[in-house]
Amino acid sequence: MASQNKREGVLTAIVLKAAALCNLNCSYCYVYNHKDQSFRDRPRLISDEVFDATLAAIARYCDRRGRHSMFITFHGGEPTLIGAGRFDELASRATSRLGNRLAALGIQTNATLVDDVWVDALRRHQVSVGVSLDGPPDIHDETRVDHAGRGSYDATVAGLRRLQDSGLAPSVLCVINPRVSGLRVYRHFRSLGITRMNFLFPDISHDTKTLFYGDCGLTPVADYLIPIFDEWMREDNPGVFIRLFWGLLRMLLGGKGETDMFGNLLMSYLVVETDGSIEALDALRVCESGLGRSGLNVLRNDFDDLNLGLPLVDRLVHEGIPLSAQCRICPELAICGGGYLPHRYARANGFDNPSAWCADILKLLRHMRARVEDVSINDGISANPAA
Repeated sequence: MASQNKREGVLTAIVLKAAALCNLNCSYCYVYNHKDQSFRDRPRLISDEVFDATLAAIARYCDRRGRHSMFITFHGGEPTLIGAGRFDELASRATSRLGNRLAALGIQTNATLVDDVWVDALRRHQVSVGVSLDGPPDIHDETRVDHAGRGSYDATVAGLRRLQDSGLAPSVLCVINPRVSGLRVYRHFRSLGITRMNFLFPDISHDTKTLFYGDCGLTPVADYLIPIFDEWMREDNPGVFIRLFWGLLRMLLGGKGETDMFGNLLMSYLVVETDGSIEALDALRVCESGLGRSGLNVLRNDFDDLNLGLPLVDRLVHEGIPLSAQCRICPELAICGGGYLPHRYARANGFDNPSAWCADILKLLRHMRARVEDVSINDGISANPAA
């Protein structure tokens, strides 16, 4: 029986794990190559029973809130492993059963399996497509390899081209490699005709940062991003959208943030695994095994039942996590908000820390703030933050 939660926080999206496995084995992947190995115990692909239960839970959640709707993003692992025909069937079912409770469908894919059949299915359901691409061949293929150690760049770009040629205008999601030139990555993306992109800070905790990036200097992420930001500003093209910069600029200019990367926002989405388990954001897997579990399942529970499960997920959605003393006195508190939650974690004291990437965030914000002030003084601020 669902229990209506009367605290703050509302869910706007479900990240649906269509597949627990992936045809790639990216070295930095939080699902397969960090502490949590729970994927081994889950069904490889989502079943009809779990999918239908998820739709029913979404419908009940929306109905309790009047004219509420939610996004569904097909994720994994690699969601295209379910096959285009199966995706077509599931997407049709979601559309027909949820009606106006479904805001839109999305998919995050490595694009290596995207063929013309997939393109037709994605177009038919007007799916928003995100493609994971980390740069030119030598950079991408250093980390995004298959299970035989072979690079995936050629297959990914072939899939990306099919999507672009079909008019789907996919966005690109890039995980920052602090050991390479960010500007070179950005220029490569632009040479591929990519106009929508985002750059993600590498997922680590305080316990693992030195292990993965201890050789990279004091502010390697900021040093990767700042040249991209400067080039983007010089480009002055309102058709080129970089979500990280857009969101931070909005906040610098007094607006609201867009993602859970900054601002210490309440979590507005949940993850449903292939076995129906309800969990918090995936990247918590880099902290401790099972940290993001709620103990709930769509086969038995509603999304309003979070207060019946393990406390962390409920707190993330309805209360938030307090910031560390260091963050509370930081001049960038309103913008940064401590950074991304997994990056705040340490085994010794949980989330009571600034981001492990704190120095990078401060350096990036100082640079962006200076550029915004310079533009404001010399040229005026337009509605386009890239202007």
